Amino acid sequence: MRKKPSNPFTPTFGKVPFALAGRTDYIDDVIGGLSNQPGDPYRTVIFFGPRGSGKTVLMETIAREAAGMGWVSASVVVRPNMLEELFWVLRSHAAHVIDNPPQSNIISLQAGPIGVSREIVHDDLPWHIRMGQLVEEINAHHTGVLFVIDEANPDSEEFRTFIGTYQSFVREDRDVALIIGGLPDKTSSLLVIENISFIRRAFQRPLKPIPIVEVEQALLETIEGNGRHIDQDALSLCAEATGGYAYAIQVVGYYLWRNTPEGRDFNAEDAERAIKLMIHEMERTVFVPTLRSLSLREEEYLYAMAQDEGPSSTSEVARRMGISMSNGANIRRRLIEQGIIAEVRMGTVEFDIPLLQDFLQSRL
Repeated sequence: MRKKPSNPFTPTFGKVPFALAGRTDYIDDVIGGLSNQPGDPYRTVIFFGPRGSGKTVLMETIAREAAGMGWVSASVVVRPNMLEELFWVLRSHAAHVIDNPPQSNIISLQAGPIGVSREIVHDDLPWHIRMGQLVEEINAHHTGVLFVIDEANPDSEEFRTFIGTYQSFVREDRDVALIIGGLPDKTSSLLVIENISFIRRAFQRPLKPIPIVEVEQALLETIEGNGRHIDQDALSLCAEATGGYAYAIQVVGYYLWRNTPEGRDFNAEDAERAIKLMIHEMERTVFVPTLRSLSLREEEYLYAMAQDEGPSSTSEVARRMGISMSNGANIRRRLIEQGIIAEVRMGTVEFDIPLLQDFLQSRL
């Protein structure tokens, strides 16, 4: 039996898609920094945006590009024991460079059949010393080190320790680079911590909605690059429906491919069916969790905004909620910090998460 072609769309956390839309400039900036000498400003970059905006995919793409240039990278998520995880990931990825396997001791033997059990022996030296020695050893082989830190959290003591250590690497002119990804409120909080103020000089890049023309191009490239075709009406419907949201691009493409019989072109009817499924998936995985993370007043502010078709007047939103302008300003500031809304101009705000306004309007 002939094997069915696999679905090329990948709405999975951190999975690099067949065609990455709208982030070429960001990738080129960082790769240009890696090509330059230590001290280039694009060697320390923070990417921030709401859930599903493509932070993890972007950073993984950059790490792959860096590997093609001969760099060694280590990627971790901020969580307990991230420092040790980062050390051993980097050491593993650099094995072909340093040719120095982790030290281990035999702790048990077994005969019939013969078996050996080993344990890793941790050095008694502090983490920052061990990491410094490892980076120095890698650099000695004319190889740069790229650190990739996802889900930045300024409340993590280990994360703050890493930033301090990385700062010392920069001062010592080590061949290193760092990209950080996080939600807007977490990255903005990170920039005000005194003992890691160095990070304020990092280039900060918000991941805004992708232009629809680039969404179309990514969908078309993925579909045609995997042996199928789509008519222009269907392509335009799918692209517009995503609102330029990175996650939505993969979701609508996934359902388009999955639910259309193999061997024929995708048409507008296929697109409309995929869009309905995409909207349902966005509600389940993005919109509802986002609302659950908010206070009651913050959620009310969004519903008050959703009554408008376009940008909202902050004074009108406060009037609808029956609160003072000063209270409204505090709620607005928190929503902006979380990357849910954005200030268009003084006194006017709009939704910063594509499709969220439509979702709220459907529930009014």
